Amino acid sequence: MKIGVTVNNPDEWKPLADLLAELIAKYAYEIRFEELPDPDKFLRVRSMKEAYKRYTVRRNRDLKEWIFMEYVLTGS
Repeated sequence: MKIGVTVNNPDEWKPLADLLAELIAKYAYEIRFEELPDPDKFLRVRSMKEAYKRYTVRRNRDLKEWIFMEYVLTGS
């Protein structure tokens, strides 16, 4: 079974595409694309932050289990 999208009117998005192209051309000097941050660095930092969050959640869960086990073993 093949699932796909059928576009009845291929020019349906043309006005929006033209508007965006005109806006980008008009304001390209103000956008200063060369000064935008490196997307690869942004994605790397974001993935590192997500990995650290997963690590800390797991570490805290393991630490909580260890503290509970220590409490049960010592009978305090």
